[in-house]
Amino acid sequence: MASVLLLAATTAVALAAVAYRRVTGTRARLLAYLREAAPEVVVTRLTPLGFVAHVLGVPVEVDVASLLRRRPRGPEVAWFAQILADVRSRLPVPAPPPLSLVQDRIMPLLRPQADADLFARYPAPLHLVARPLVEGVVVTYVIGGTDTYTAVTRGVLEAWGLSVEALHALAIDNLRRHTQHVLAELGGPRTRYEHLDRYDATRVLAPDLVVPADVRDPVVAFPEETVLLVAPAARAPALAAEAAARYASAARPLAPGVYRPTATGPVPVGVASAAPRCGAPDDA
Repeated sequence: MASVLLLAATTAVALAAVAYRRVTGTRARLLAYLREAAPEVVVTRLTPLGFVAHVLGVPVEVDVASLLRRRPRGPEVAWFAQILADVRSRLPVPAPPPLSLVQDRIMPLLRPQADADLFARYPAPLHLVARPLVEGVVVTYVIGGTDTYTAVTRGVLEAWGLSVEALHALAIDNLRRHTQHVLAELGGPRTRYEHLDRYDATRVLAPDLVVPADVRDPVVAFPEETVLLVAPAARAPALAAEAAARYASAARPLAPGVYRPTATGPVPVGVASAAPRCGAPDDA
């Protein structure tokens, strides 16, 4: 009898070990999938049977063992895609702050088009409010804070009862006021704005403020989110080379090209822009 119980216990332990290895192996493959398919999902810690991740800043616990018990037939990668879609669909929509409390902190922020595409995988209220600027770059909107910011989403915009045009106008006014303060501290406009704050590149939307008066026929480049470079058109080739190099090595790249600053948005040098620009009518 004792030998039978010992065998049963040994078998149970062996089966538990096999099951645990299956869970941990599946978890490792799922995490590898998420690193490629969902860079916004940041794993913060592992749990005995799963993991905890922050999804757009919201903590979410995933129980891999439970998911394994209900795994449908089919390729594992398709199952992983279903798990990711379910996590995204269940993300709560945060309550927006009252507009009256934050309207003086609403700012535009240039971001890669890929950021807007990423948010588009979530429920509609979480989609970024975005306007096209140049190829691969959009103007988004944020509520600025001391060390961080909160994105303005479609749900927030709807709660405020604002149009995209009204939001854009408010954000540009705030950007101009903030830029005037920064320029006063710098002693006036300059040809290089680098890592002053998160809005360096975005100041291309206020060219009359940031382009020095002595720069004739100016061109600009914004290869990364915290860099805006200004030069005369005669130096466009050198500026293009620098912009391409900085874009290639940037942690948060924006655009590799050179543009002519205008009141309605930057225009690619030597290229007629067919895409709607920031100041153009928008029916979003």
